[in-house]
Amino acid sequence: MKIKFLRFLNIVLVCLCFQSLTLTTSGAGEQGVGTERPPNVVMFFIDDLGYMDLGCYGSTFHETPVIDQLARRSVRFNDFYSANPVCSPTRAALMTGKAPQRLGITQWLNQPNELHLPLEEVTIAEALSEAGYETGYIGKWHLGDKDIHQPQAQGFDWVRCVNRGGSPGSYFYPYRRNGNRNKPDGVRFWDVPDLEGGKKGDYLNDAMTDQALSFIKDNQERPFFLCFAHYAVHTPIQAPEVLVDKYRAKLQATGNQPQDVIAERNDARTRPAQNNPTYAAMLENLDTNVGRVLREIDDLSLRENTIIIFTSDNGGLSTLASRRSSGGPTCCLPLRAGKGWTYEGGIRIPTMVSWPGHLKPAESSVPGITMDLYPTILDLVGVDLKPKQHLDGVSLVPVLKGASGSNLTNRPLAWTYPHNHGSGHSPSNAIRMGKWKLIQLTDEKTKTEDRYELYDLQADIGEATNLAIEHHDKTHQMAKRLSEWLEATERGEDPKE
Repeated sequence: MKIKFLRFLNIVLVCLCFQSLTLTTSGAGEQGVGTERPPNVVMFFIDDLGYMDLGCYGSTFHETPVIDQLARRSVRFNDFYSANPVCSPTRAALMTGKAPQRLGITQWLNQPNELHLPLEEVTIAEALSEAGYETGYIGKWHLGDKDIHQPQAQGFDWVRCVNRGGSPGSYFYPYRRNGNRNKPDGVRFWDVPDLEGGKKGDYLNDAMTDQALSFIKDNQERPFFLCFAHYAVHTPIQAPEVLVDKYRAKLQATGNQPQDVIAERNDARTRPAQNNPTYAAMLENLDTNVGRVLREIDDLSLRENTIIIFTSDNGGLSTLASRRSSGGPTCCLPLRAGKGWTYEGGIRIPTMVSWPGHLKPAESSVPGITMDLYPTILDLVGVDLKPKQHLDGVSLVPVLKGASGSNLTNRPLAWTYPHNHGSGHSPSNAIRMGKWKLIQLTDEKTKTEDRYELYDLQADIGEATNLAIEHHDKTHQMAKRLSEWLEATERGEDPKE
């Protein structure tokens, strides 16, 4: 009872402070005259969604009309990046505002696993909860498989559909694999809980959205933060058959001809075109369910007081490590490779932020990264930043409000992925500074003279022409900056100091 009363006091104090701020800025239209309480935040966090998967980012095969319309009403980022080319590290970065290696999570967590998001971290959910927000999490977590490491332990009051693995056993009820392998103690890591009472044919995205709508309805009178972490479009690639048939017919009607797969280093193969009917059907279903959430927010008259964030955890799965493979289920072209790689296809992701009446729709080419979302959310809702927590993120609010972002345009963004991956990737680091991107191959098998790849992203978005030798000084400068970043984050220092 004491905890609930303190939460109530927090909500009252935050609302009073925000109302006072609104009254003192009533002459500025972008502040939202008459706002009575802090804005809600709904974040769509999509799994394995590639930069080129949406119509608003260039796809002509996939149909995503709802998300495309959201993009037209948003500040849409053209140069936004995931913290890592695979899921768990990026998810840790989203929750903490820190580079994944600071948290000891640089690889996806294969369950069972002792690794987990450290409990001492102050997550974005905890920061908002302290400010009086009701916090909800639904879907993929993948930051610890034990009960004590689930979202409930990291600041989320309401949690649904979080399994202990990285993907569902099936997208169809009862959402488990046939012959689902049991782990120690009989735990089924891929089963999705909280969805009992379904029936044959029920689809996971639809059932999860039902849960999300309930959370929004139940909390419409108070400020809330909902992180809707979809399992889609991660494998297994499954979708309602009626939608799959639609895209099979579309593929046939377009006369899409088979193309040769694209060879990548380490004998990997990249899919050359977006032509997977089942993957396209998954995306359309995802789009429909995003629309259901947005429509509910509209119907409850919450839209102008709700910030919508849409992003992904890494690039699309387009490249696989097999000479016999035709690649993954999607294609990231013109970006190189896909999930699991530090090339653009593995880390450049679709990201947009919408808040009607407060943020003017626009496109931005200012680079951003997952860690920036934590301070950006705090800044948007009027909560004090936590610079000692979100060490590797900066608030993008000036960019969202139309500033040129010149001080952020050349900000170094860096990655480390010191692992082999089923996509064919071998250990590497990377750094982007302005238009330049440096890849450092760290596999012991790599010859010294082949260790660096330098690309001019402005002229060569596909990272096809290595300029490391031609621009030796730039290579040396960026390699030094990358080394300094790695050392600073490994020692726990603030890289901005």
